[in-house]
Amino acid sequence: MNDIMAKKSYTMNMNTTKEYKSLLYKSYINLGAALLFSLLLFPIHFDISALAFPVAACYTALVIYLSLFKTLLKTDGSRIFAVIKLTEYLPYVLFITFILRRAGNFGTPFWYDVITVILWFVIFVLSYLTSRVLYPKKNTKIVQGWAIPPKERKFKGGLFILTEAASWVDALVWSIFTILIFQIFFLQLYEIPSESMVPTFLIKDRAFVSKIDCGPKFPLTDVGLPNFRKYKRGDTIVLRNPHYTIDRKSEVKTVTSQLIYMLSIMTVNLNKDDNGELKADPLVKRITGLPGEQLVMQDGVLYTRTSSSDEFEASKIDEKYAMWNLSALPAKIRQNVQTFPLSSSDYDRMLDFEEKRRSYDLDAAAVQAKALCLRLENLAFKDNLNGKFTAPDLFEYYLFRDVQDISRRVITQDGGTKWFSDFLTSWIPAKDQVRDMYAESNYRLNVMTKITFGQLVVRYAELFMNSASAATYSSDSELNEYYEMAENLNWYIQSLLDERNMPLFPANDAQGNPQYIPKNCYFMMGDNRFNSLDLRHANNQTLKALTSDDKSSVQYYSMMAPQYINKKYIIGKPVFRFWPLNRFGKV
Repeated sequence: MNDIMAKKSYTMNMNTTKEYKSLLYKSYINLGAALLFSLLLFPIHFDISALAFPVAACYTALVIYLSLFKTLLKTDGSRIFAVIKLTEYLPYVLFITFILRRAGNFGTPFWYDVITVILWFVIFVLSYLTSRVLYPKKNTKIVQGWAIPPKERKFKGGLFILTEAASWVDALVWSIFTILIFQIFFLQLYEIPSESMVPTFLIKDRAFVSKIDCGPKFPLTDVGLPNFRKYKRGDTIVLRNPHYTIDRKSEVKTVTSQLIYMLSIMTVNLNKDDNGELKADPLVKRITGLPGEQLVMQDGVLYTRTSSSDEFEASKIDEKYAMWNLSALPAKIRQNVQTFPLSSSDYDRMLDFEEKRRSYDLDAAAVQAKALCLRLENLAFKDNLNGKFTAPDLFEYYLFRDVQDISRRVITQDGGTKWFSDFLTSWIPAKDQVRDMYAESNYRLNVMTKITFGQLVVRYAELFMNSASAATYSSDSELNEYYEMAENLNWYIQSLLDERNMPLFPANDAQGNPQYIPKNCYFMMGDNRFNSLDLRHANNQTLKALTSDDKSSVQYYSMMAPQYINKKYIIGKPVFRFWPLNRFGKV
């Protein structure tokens, strides 16, 4: 009987020794990695990055002292719970110092990032494993033979309340860091900030965004998992906003603001632009252009071609997702849409206008332009001219706004009829040139604008020469007819042109050879095309000519500046909408 008991005791001691040695070895590796990680943070430049080393070194030294020299080697469990907490927080404290090290004025080389990321990952895994093993209730075999057994202190009164509050704070902070790491690499919650993806997403929709297969990177580095997702047209993705500068300095600000946002329980968001406005970053859009393609969009239809085909073909997939008429949405979705860029009647008006532009007869317009010039020449003053004519601003809106004054000056000032004739006919020499569909469309808009302007000028000149009364001007049927056309032109050019259409992208080279979206690059648009600031547009408007085929082209303010982005700026794919509940389901 005694022999059996002795054998059981010996076996238990052997198991305890093995378990204890395993814990000790893991702690040696973990703390050694933390020490090496801290040493790698030694400052080279004396800016904010210099703070990383002392913070990491002091915290690591404290963990080594308490866990190794005061607890494990002395088998003293009196500080075991402090050691557990310090070990749990070790990877998160080092994570902060990792960011600090890269927050200075200088970056870090790739090889350096690789080493520190590997070390951090080792620390993250081993800190979790060792802290779990150290809990006395979970591993009684390890601690039952210690010189000073662990003893959980019991508090009463005010101390009990303080300790309970501290435990809640501890759980909250630990959870925030864990969620932050999880969101960087695996799955992130995303709230839709705008209506650019209606009806796929509405404002305040919340979705899970898968990141693990989209090449997530460790913050402020190019070190991470490979991007092994195969993107195709029609995929909804989350991407960094290319309208903001994406460099190391901006990335430091973005990562820091995300960390503070999480630590403040999503109450403090410092991710703002130079004007103090919250950044629209990241964005959720749909892939509409693929590597090896050239795109053009005309009258709401996206056309694509590749190097193997000279012909553009309409994209059926894009037609499936593009939303132009929100009024046609089902009532249950429409009631949650805040902004309707076009009413149903406006949508029909737009389609009618586009059909009129497509069927516009350029040969007849050329004859009409010359006839208008002749009519004006017969009306103009020949003597007693009132000064030298100054050419007006060619901005489309100003031409129609100031047409009455321009008309008066054209027939009463020296050089007025000459300018009018040159302006109204300067497009004719390029009339029969072959253009792509976008360039041809804008060329026609330019001609339509000039002819309408010319009609208004001539009619005003006729009324002026006949000394017409103010009442006659306002009731003149010809003027009203021309102004109706001018209003449609202004409405389409200023409000719809850049939303409804897109030039050849990438643009042809100087010799007219097609260019294509490069490898690993993509083009994206929002589904709600009239309410989406996407890769078609710049942040600011610039004054541009409607056509390059007319030296005196009418001008308009445009935001058109299409660009593609490398897939490294794609940070995830929405996979599941979990809120609101009535839209719960797979994206």
